[in-house]
Amino acid sequence: VKLAPRLAQYVQDMLPLMKSSSVLVSNGGWSVKEFIESKTDFPDYVGSPIGVGEGLASASCQSGPSWGGERGAKVHGMPASANAVAAILCAMDVGVGKLEMCNLMEGAHLKPEFIAKNAFHQIPLYEGSDGYCIAESTAILRYIASNYMPVLYPSCPKDRAMVDWAMVVMAGSIYDVLALKIFYPVFGFAPPPSDQSAENEACLDLLAKYEQAFLSGGRKFVNWNKISIAEYKAIPLLYAAMQPCVQKQTGFKLPARMVRYVEDAMKKMENSSFLWDAGGYSIKEYAA
Repeated sequence: VKLAPRLAQYVQDMLPLMKSSSVLVSNGGWSVKEFIESKTDFPDYVGSPIGVGEGLASASCQSGPSWGGERGAKVHGMPASANAVAAILCAMDVGVGKLEMCNLMEGAHLKPEFIAKNAFHQIPLYEGSDGYCIAESTAILRYIASNYMPVLYPSCPKDRAMVDWAMVVMAGSIYDVLALKIFYPVFGFAPPPSDQSAENEACLDLLAKYEQAFLSGGRKFVNWNKISIAEYKAIPLLYAAMQPCVQKQTGFKLPARMVRYVEDAMKKMENSSFLWDAGGYSIKEYAA
């Protein structure tokens, strides 16, 4: 694997600007460089190097203030995608925009006009009225809340950190099991795991930890009694796992506390019906 020249230059440009960048090179034998150089028991790669960071690219990123009074943003995605619904539902509730259908089954995300907006050709993709584009559901949620509905993203550093932490956990370790190993196979988005029972137990353990970290001590939501973008990230994923066909085919059942969490949050989301009614394409309709 070989970094593209532009990425290599990016690294070289950044290192002098980081006061403690030397820890990447030297840290008592445990730095990135020292650790990798200690791995001498692997054979050398035979063949041509694989370039990383080369190929299709999106348009140049815009900078500057957000579009004031936004009401016509498009969130490219599919109603059956729990990841995309997180951003779509938030945009709808805040009133800044709505769904712009991007049918992955038809390859819409691979068309040049889409790749020009998102080189990673993934959904969701937020496109503002001014042409500003940003991808990844958590990044979109932060952008919408920070600019158009600050109450969804608390200003208190510690409360905001909890919201960020909850979203990272949901998008990372929980998603990797709850989505990839439990409801994605049922939806036809991924192959079934080799040991479904083990994946179910692993997911229950992670959800118990989520409850302990973010929903204990009198917390109704991650930000106590106030809904936040943490719920917009979590609820579509948890709701997908609640579908009867998921329990029937996998044996997985969402814990009662998480079911109550979903139900309480949906009551606070003005357009929560999008989860079960989207012209035949919602999470519930797709799973039925």
